[in-house]
Amino acid sequence: MDATDDSFDLPTLCDRAGVTPRTVRYYMQQGLLPQPGAGREARKYGSGTLMRLRLIRQLQREHLPLAEIRARLEPLSDEDVAALLEPEQGASRG
Repeated sequence: MDATDDSFDLPTLCDRAGVTPRTVRYYMQQGLLPQPGAGREARKYGSGTLMRLRLIRQLQREHLPLAEIRARLEPLSDEDVAALLEPEQGASRG
């Protein structure tokens, strides 16, 4: 099964990522996040979007500007994003 089996509405996505809906919409306008699906999935966000939000926050803690973050995220697949998040999530208690 692929990552699109996990989908969230906007409030759930925001809660899990620790951001506001306004932040999600802004990141979409800036090209940092993909738009949600079309049709029935128009208001659903996948686990890839959640991982990208978490990576954006991680990169912001490194004081990178959004333009640099966008440039780094654009070529990455969801698997690439997950790999970049693993050190932060897996090393929480050593």
